[in-house]
Amino acid sequence: MFKDGKLILKKDTIDTDSYKGSLWNILIVDDEPGIHEITKIALNKFKFKGKKCNFISAYSAEEAKEIMKSTKNIALALVDVVMETDTAGLDLVAYIRNELNNNIIRIILRTGQPGQAPEAKVINEYDINDYKDKSELTAQKLYTSVLTSLRTYRDMTAIEKNRDGLHKVITATSSIEKMISIDTFLSGILEQLIAILYLGDYNEEEKTSCFVATVDTDEFLHVAGFGKFEDMGKEDIYIETKDIIYPLIGETDSISSEVYKNDSYILFKKSNLNYLGFVLYMHIDEVIDEQDKDMIRLFLDKATTVYENSSLANEIEESQREIIFTISEIAEQRSNETGKHVKRVALYSRLLAKAIGLSDKEADNIYVASSMHDIGKMGTPDSVLKKPGKLTDEEMEVMKNHANLGYKMLHSSKRDIFKMSASIANEHHEKYDGSGYPNGLKGEDINLYARIVALADVFDALGSRRVYKDKWNMDDILKLIREERGKHFDPKIVDMLFENIDSVLKIYEEHKD
Repeated sequence: MFKDGKLILKKDTIDTDSYKGSLWNILIVDDEPGIHEITKIALNKFKFKGKKCNFISAYSAEEAKEIMKSTKNIALALVDVVMETDTAGLDLVAYIRNELNNNIIRIILRTGQPGQAPEAKVINEYDINDYKDKSELTAQKLYTSVLTSLRTYRDMTAIEKNRDGLHKVITATSSIEKMISIDTFLSGILEQLIAILYLGDYNEEEKTSCFVATVDTDEFLHVAGFGKFEDMGKEDIYIETKDIIYPLIGETDSISSEVYKNDSYILFKKSNLNYLGFVLYMHIDEVIDEQDKDMIRLFLDKATTVYENSSLANEIEESQREIIFTISEIAEQRSNETGKHVKRVALYSRLLAKAIGLSDKEADNIYVASSMHDIGKMGTPDSVLKKPGKLTDEEMEVMKNHANLGYKMLHSSKRDIFKMSASIANEHHEKYDGSGYPNGLKGEDINLYARIVALADVFDALGSRRVYKDKWNMDDILKLIREERGKHFDPKIVDMLFENIDSVLKIYEEHKD
């Protein structure tokens, strides 16, 4: 169905007032029954992303601990400080963060005796998200605090899903030539796509139902599923969906097609090899705008390419590069930046690597690894990432954290290419004079690959239009780089840039936006 120019994807009708999987789970921990009732009344009509709240009551910290151990996906806990003991609430927070290792749940402390737990001390020593005196917590302030907390919970959950998906991609890519891990590979990409698009809910009980499959004339060859398809075998998925998919595939003579029919959204791309093609099947109720549809098409296109390349042993290395660039392009698209930025930075980095004497292998590796320099922006909220004006100090700290997020996404891999990517992601904002972030590294303490990408990234960013700035002219760009020689940038790499400026400018012209 199309409405107002947008494609609306439907799923089975669900009574959201009774189905817990479609609600935000909020834990109320307080020894006063009246507080529970007041909280529920104040938030009775509260909705975020079309979902109401499911309230879970605990009347002591010990009862809350048991609930936390047995209940998944609690988004927010409203915790009284003083219950069975003067520090029961604080002890519960420590238990959640340190013993359960749950850093996703948002925690708001509430107290009627603020003097027993001073706010500054509590905020400094405990990992909480808000601290309120019950007397000041009006219905409006409670509404605002809960809304802010749930928005943060949603974003952090998306970050975790992205990280899990990327981990699957990294794990599978190392052995994809054996065709053993293609299902894991596809699953990882599919999981990242769902997270990036914010599709579906953030409870395990209800996930977006979709799958991607390589299909032949009478079977599915490889399948990666999500939601209700996640635990189904490829034969069962084939039986359930073949009567929908195959007639639609047969209706098209084009290389690729996009169809909405029978409450299903299906994208199909024909194969260049000896099988029929690639199918992406979605069964959800979200509104998909044109930018998101472009992202989905990009996913299917790149997933198809990777699968086919992995079928050809002599093209396995190229298939790995394809998926890395795909993920990087998705990250750039989230920040409204052109995917050509990734390509140009990769080309500049390879050129500079060769110019300073690195081997062809290292230069080729940095060409791939450099594309992941801003992968951590997948975890940066849109409110910061896409803000057109100047960032506040607090927003700048959120933005700076993308370097650390990128490192965490990549560093666990044993493959050299991802180790290089992790170092680049973590250190490409360090400055040669030690004034950069996140660790204030100086000189040659900064990884050489990161020093190369730092110059390539700044050179290209200044010459590109962004949501927060216009592009600079080339004379001003080169003037700044000369001025920052030995300050922001490694002097040797700056010298190589100017020695090879004709080749650099050729790349710039040939790959313009």
